[in-house]
Amino acid sequence: MQGERPHCQIRRVDKVGVSTPLIVPSFSSCGFPQVADIYDGMKDKLYGVCLVSAFDLASGSIPAYVTDEVNLVLIDSGMYEAKNSTCVQESHCPSTTKGHWRRQQYLEIASSINGGGNVILVNYDIAETLQQQIVGATEDFAHTPQAASDFLVKPELSSGLVNVAKLARHAGELQQFDIVGITAREAGDSLVKRCSTVVMLRDAMGDAGLDSPIHVFGAINPMEVLAFFFCGADIFDGLNWLRLAFRKYGSMAIEEAAFEDQNLNLSDWDLRMDQRISNLSFLYRLQESLHQYCLTNDLDVLAREFPCAIKAARTAELAGAVLSQE
Repeated sequence: MQGERPHCQIRRVDKVGVSTPLIVPSFSSCGFPQVADIYDGMKDKLYGVCLVSAFDLASGSIPAYVTDEVNLVLIDSGMYEAKNSTCVQESHCPSTTKGHWRRQQYLEIASSINGGGNVILVNYDIAETLQQQIVGATEDFAHTPQAASDFLVKPELSSGLVNVAKLARHAGELQQFDIVGITAREAGDSLVKRCSTVVMLRDAMGDAGLDSPIHVFGAINPMEVLAFFFCGADIFDGLNWLRLAFRKYGSMAIEEAAFEDQNLNLSDWDLRMDQRISNLSFLYRLQESLHQYCLTNDLDVLAREFPCAIKAARTAELAGAVLSQE
């Protein structure tokens, strides 16, 4: 078991030379059909990292030279963009993104990555048995050996949640991957259960002698990031930085933030773009504050800048996380 060592630690992805915690702004055509314009407006404001999908690279929604423009690029499978279920949309976006997407198309993008020293590649994630997923991911990553590997674990077959107990029994096999990932929505059906899953995964990896980073996909709201961080997760990404206004107490609708910031005459497009720039600054400050917390374990200092850290810490403790050695 984890013992009294705090679950949140600075961890490394040596293959791409980065340390965690790492908060990753994502771009997607799913719910954002103007993603090309959004990316173009935000690329110079990024703090050196972003996530894009292989689907959007293949379709040209995101330019292939993104790896030349951003210091570290996470490329996920594209399954989110290609799926048939409804994607969460901005209010002014009339349609979702759907399309045929096969592993071979994903592999063509993976194989086309030049260099790869600044790329973290996510496997082609589909619902299979855990053993099949491990084998498939190993084959996927072999196409781009210079990129860091991010193994996104999916629920087996038709089950809705990741079986973390079974995953724990295979923890030793995870050593071949640089990062182990789960999606927030597939980690549990309540916040505490999702946090407990992260704690159990961190403990299982620790028992197997692994200190690899854990990536929680679809978690970028401040409260979620903080709660999962205290539970032992290290990398976070999501699209809500494009949808919401982030504040030190949590998040709110961009339309409400317009009243707070007195941006009453801005067009909807300019209002969203201005808020996204502000969100990027917020996320960078949060990331740096999490780094500092790993060094000091001083919750009071973290909470002075991000008061929502107190509630997040309590939630993590309910889930079994160890916050400090004190």
